[in-house]
Amino acid sequence: MKILILLAFFLSAQAISNSNTTVIGLAYEGITQASLKNGLKIIVKVDSRAPVFISQLWYKVGASNESRPNTGISHMLEHMMFKGTRQYPVGEFSRIIAKNGGDENAFTSKDYTAYYQKMHNSKLELAIKMEADRMRNLTFSNRELDKERQVVIEERRLRVEDNPNAKIFEQLRIISYDESGAYHAPVIGFQADIETYRLSDLRNWYEKYYAPNNATLVVVGDVDPKQVIGYAQQYFSSYAFNPNIDTLKDKPPIALIKQSKQLKVKAKLPLYTMAFHVPSLVSAKNKMQAYQLEMLAYVLDNGLSKTLVRDRQIATSISVSYRLYDKYQTQFNISFIAAQGIENNTIIDAIKQQVAELIKTPNLLKDEIRRTKAQLEANFVFEQDQISTQSYYLGMLETVGLGIDKMFTYVDKMNEVTDKDLSNVANMYLNFDNVNTVELLPQGF
Repeated sequence: MKILILLAFFLSAQAISNSNTTVIGLAYEGITQASLKNGLKIIVKVDSRAPVFISQLWYKVGASNESRPNTGISHMLEHMMFKGTRQYPVGEFSRIIAKNGGDENAFTSKDYTAYYQKMHNSKLELAIKMEADRMRNLTFSNRELDKERQVVIEERRLRVEDNPNAKIFEQLRIISYDESGAYHAPVIGFQADIETYRLSDLRNWYEKYYAPNNATLVVVGDVDPKQVIGYAQQYFSSYAFNPNIDTLKDKPPIALIKQSKQLKVKAKLPLYTMAFHVPSLVSAKNKMQAYQLEMLAYVLDNGLSKTLVRDRQIATSISVSYRLYDKYQTQFNISFIAAQGIENNTIIDAIKQQVAELIKTPNLLKDEIRRTKAQLEANFVFEQDQISTQSYYLGMLETVGLGIDKMFTYVDKMNEVTDKDLSNVANMYLNFDNVNTVELLPQGF
């Protein structure tokens, strides 16, 4: 059954305009899209099963926009966004949200930064009003920067420096991408850069990227779309369009191949990871290849785990991953932990053999592909029960430039993938002669 039948009915698009706002009825039931004259995009999805909503403000800026000596500055600014405006001093934003029974937080990624509040639907205006205020009215102080600098340094210590696996994947990015392009630096930034941000660096980053034409407001829940758009117009429309934002000048990643690294760190278990450069859905010229790579990751993850972990027991764990929605060219990763007494090369040879068999005899995967498709469709339907999941995909897809229709066509596209498609993309992209690798060598405690 087509997923569009399950989740959405096709409607004819229509545009209704006034002097400040253009409202477009989209092709999916319960969704309205609008844009203000200053460039702010608005997406509203009605879900009336409970009297709550989630409001998210997405900015098209993240680690992929950064370079030395300001890596991690998007993440640091995320912290500073909770440090007050003239109208809501330090601590007031979070206090008011909590007082009104709400939940709020933020997250930074390679390609975006987003802020959200989840509240009772009677608090809709409050959430939009407060979020709009800090888009352009943030106060900056060295005192608060010094506090948050220490918080982020500690965060990096816990998440990276004291986490052997995180250090491995940070090194994998470093050796896989030239430092002059996107995706080289970690989202949290390099330690030396975190220690040397100046207040002017953060203010300049904020002034450039935190503008209405670089943002999308997403609201999902028991709301009236006209009311959401009205509040957005009331509280955001006075902000000016920023002509200095030109996403066409964003720096794509510069891929490096045949790079390898060994890391000797305090750890209990070894880890070996491989990365192949592959297109994302955004960067792929042939969009179906991206869905085929997504399916290949699921099928290989299950197949390698069955063969190498459960049957042959030469690895204690193995995982395969792929990032379909990255803004630029991305990676296809295979990682494993060897069983005690087993050499990494033994497992690498076994992986190569299984990939070669997939390429040579694709019909062996038909049952696995069928199971994966059923699981993906079930997962997608169940995910729609969460307004936070719905809003995440709507915001993320719009922010990376794909458009929200990709949320509703995902399962249909995955259902089109065949065993021969997997054979073709594996043959095209899983070139072990060009793979980048990082090996963790445990040194004990």
